[in-house]
Amino acid sequence: MELKNKEYIAAYNKNEADANKHMSYVNGAASLLSLVLWILYLTKIFTISEELFPIVTVLFPLATVLLIIPVFLVKTEAITKSWYKYFILFSLLIVIIAINITIPKHGMLLWPFAILIANHYYNPVLGRIIYVFTLVMMLICMYLGMLFGEYDLNLLGGGVVVDGEIVYYDNYIQRINMLKTMLLNGENRYVKVLIFYYLPRAAVVTLFFMVSNLLNRRTYKLLDQEIKIHDEQEKSKTELEVAKDIQLSTLPEEFISSKDVEIIGELKAAKEVGGDFYDYLDIDEDHVAIIIGDVSGKGVPAAMFMMKTITSFRDFAKGSTSPSQILREVNASIYRGNKSSMFVTCFLAILNKKTGRLIYANAGHNRPVVGQKQKYHFLPCESGLLLGCFKDAFVSDQEITLNPGDSITLYTDGITEARNNQGGFFGEKRLIEAFNKNDYTCIVELHHAIKDSIATFVDGAPQSDDITFVTLKYQGGHYSYLEKYFDARIENVKNMLALIENFGEEHHFPMSFVNQLVVVGDELFSNIVNHGYNNKGGDIFVRLLFNDDTNEFALTVIDRATPFNQLEVNDEAYDENTDKNKIGGLGILIVKKIMTEYAYDYINGKNILVLKKRF
Repeated sequence: MELKNKEYIAAYNKNEADANKHMSYVNGAASLLSLVLWILYLTKIFTISEELFPIVTVLFPLATVLLIIPVFLVKTEAITKSWYKYFILFSLLIVIIAINITIPKHGMLLWPFAILIANHYYNPVLGRIIYVFTLVMMLICMYLGMLFGEYDLNLLGGGVVVDGEIVYYDNYIQRINMLKTMLLNGENRYVKVLIFYYLPRAAVVTLFFMVSNLLNRRTYKLLDQEIKIHDEQEKSKTELEVAKDIQLSTLPEEFISSKDVEIIGELKAAKEVGGDFYDYLDIDEDHVAIIIGDVSGKGVPAAMFMMKTITSFRDFAKGSTSPSQILREVNASIYRGNKSSMFVTCFLAILNKKTGRLIYANAGHNRPVVGQKQKYHFLPCESGLLLGCFKDAFVSDQEITLNPGDSITLYTDGITEARNNQGGFFGEKRLIEAFNKNDYTCIVELHHAIKDSIATFVDGAPQSDDITFVTLKYQGGHYSYLEKYFDARIENVKNMLALIENFGEEHHFPMSFVNQLVVVGDELFSNIVNHGYNNKGGDIFVRLLFNDDTNEFALTVIDRATPFNQLEVNDEAYDENTDKNKIGGLGILIVKKIMTEYAYDYINGKNILVLKKRF
């Protein structure tokens, strides 16, 4: 088999290393046979000619040592070397040669063994080398066995008659004289052995070789095909991963917190790419639009249709505050050229950030959840028809008014239709119970709790559909707002702390709280720099928010470091007696003591930490 690229060579080498490992144990077993034969010859339980005895006492111990060596090398790098297979096979052949010289009657049975082993474990070329070597050595050993080994009537004929009895010579000089006598009497025993003894056995060995080598070539052809298929799969997987990155890059930032609204969204595809999407954007200074959708089907076609839908939404959302009008224009756009008859369910809402007025339209999508503080409920809404199916979209506007602190969560049916191992659905009842389980004033904490509820329910069952949800929280009131990016270097920690300190002094926070907040910030940022990014640098995003009406302060920290929930620390993390603290020790304990709320989540490769304080 011709190896054409590095992947082929790597797979071939791995296959050969596995073969070397198995053969090492085979040789180990053969070494025991060699050792037993050596002892039997040494103790003269098995008899051989005196001329052969010195050779046997050296040959069998040598073979035993050579065969046992691979057992000690099996866990080393040696089994990956190209010479190792030759060492194994020719060590095995030495034993076969020794046995065929000493007991040619039964030793003939061992010759196909090395060929079968070579063709079973190694490449066809090596199998052919062992086959040729076997034929040559088999003939040589046959003549040596005739002269030195046990007496074989097939090789030496009927022996010599002395005083009416047949005498079998064990002395090789007598055997040579016997062969000369037979030659003078017109019987060439060398030729007869070649024609009637060697050639039939060589034919049998050749048959073993042809069958095993044919199977060997078939095995390597299958290996070749398997490598090609694996190569194509890896290529497709890489392309799908790129497609996934492109798809996720079209989605908005996972979490934002402005003076008017907080928005968090997450998409978890069942495959590399999927048909779910969410989006939000500012239509104008006073209005923000939020949308979610679920395309029919899965995989690349659904992802492409999703991209077309989200692009159309962004094109038509600017300048309009009517969700139904926007959805009608999106429908007209995706309906054109939709030869595959795909469709998408959508829910679109537009919030007036000044008044809390929420106008929404539903195109066949799940009912959102709205409310706050354990008073969540499903939003009453008309279903409407799917987009992309018909030339016209049959959707209408409805509206409600959100109170400050209210949130609305849009989600896809991947949540309500999530299944456990028994085939049960998560359902709307469990969803609304999860919302009302605790008092979630922070939407990051809310999202994390919903995901935990789903994960607990499915209990490891495979995900069958995309899971997507996005939450918008209406802040209300007057906010002061500041955000900044920092490079994750230890020398920049003081700059981040200065930002927090200045913000606190500007808004007249109690000095004791400012000092504690600096300790907290020092702990948080140092952990991200040292343990998250391993001092290799990266982005740290810091957002500060203060509601002048409710006297509520919020600190948001976002980074792309290793997943690390700094809030997961027990009360034993800090030991005052030893003055030692673990990662996330003293500072995090202060967080839990001075902050009113705190929440963490890991979304799309980002650590999101939110800390809140109400004075």
